[in-house]
Amino acid sequence: MNILIAFDGSAHADAAIDDLALAGLPDRANAVVLSVVDAWLPEEAPPGGRADEALPALKNIRAAVACRVEAQRGIAERGAARLRTVFPNWRVVADACADSPATAIIRRAEGENGGIDGNGGPADLTVVGSRGLGAIRRLVLGSVAQKVMHGLRGCVRIARGRVATHPHPKVPADRHGAVSLFHSPRIVVGVDGSADSDAAVAAVAARDWPVGTHVLVTCYAQGIEGLEHSHAVSVSGFGAGGGPVDSWAGRTADRAANMIRGCCPGVSVSSIVRLADPSYALVEEAAQWGGHAAGAASGREGGADCIFVGARGVRGLERFLLGSVSATVAMNAHCSVEIVQHRSPQATPRP
Repeated sequence: MNILIAFDGSAHADAAIDDLALAGLPDRANAVVLSVVDAWLPEEAPPGGRADEALPALKNIRAAVACRVEAQRGIAERGAARLRTVFPNWRVVADACADSPATAIIRRAEGENGGIDGNGGPADLTVVGSRGLGAIRRLVLGSVAQKVMHGLRGCVRIARGRVATHPHPKVPADRHGAVSLFHSPRIVVGVDGSADSDAAVAAVAARDWPVGTHVLVTCYAQGIEGLEHSHAVSVSGFGAGGGPVDSWAGRTADRAANMIRGCCPGVSVSSIVRLADPSYALVEEAAQWGGHAAGAASGREGGADCIFVGARGVRGLERFLLGSVSATVAMNAHCSVEIVQHRSPQATPRP
């Protein structure tokens, strides 16, 4: 598995790395920890060129940016060291560059500049923090996360670190000596039968989840069309009258839940089908996992650890999750969000 992690040295970036301990990632992977200086310069003029002659200060600016990039490389190395503590068997490389942050992240994730494995391999998963440093020192901001989410053809994890309930030896102490804590992951998956939704289910099913992980498959219906397909409210596969759900939505949720059960022994899987706006119902469902609101104890108690959604949903009468849903969930969720996009066999990295 190839993984790109955008890292700016902020507390949010540290939490994003710690959060990966709850992501069901494999024991072995290739990872690049990338720090980006938010600066752009024209390419250096070839020998005999007149660019530097026309702009005498340009050479000094290049030198200052190069110095800043080296400083950022040190920050990336710190992030890489933290990542190696969580995943000691990963091949981890630290790198830094100067560019628009979102552009640099997307280019590297799609295989440019050596890609993730050094041979142009694209990222299977790109991780960005929900927020980063501000002002001139900004690297991974909320706006950058949005641009990466909309511009990258692949799986993007908007990471929000959480503190759980039991010590976990993988996760290091932070700069203040506090140790993040661990529990078995709790995952919410939004499904609607679209290709991207199926890809999100496949991504969950392919992960290496520890025994005790709980996955909640959700399918939300809206409006008159939703009423037709959901047969009103149903919870964990049972309708309002207590009988099994026999609807398109119920069958969609059951199919997804059965796929995860078949691929992930030791993982508990349940499902919910009901009438609701998926943009907000997914966020609410994840926040109130176990009956705890997201605001309780600053969002540290209860709640899901991650929401998986497809980048785009189906259209027409059978719509449940739309493209705008994934963006709304990513912006409002209290936990991490993975947005998964189906890649056809013909898909190739951008030139």
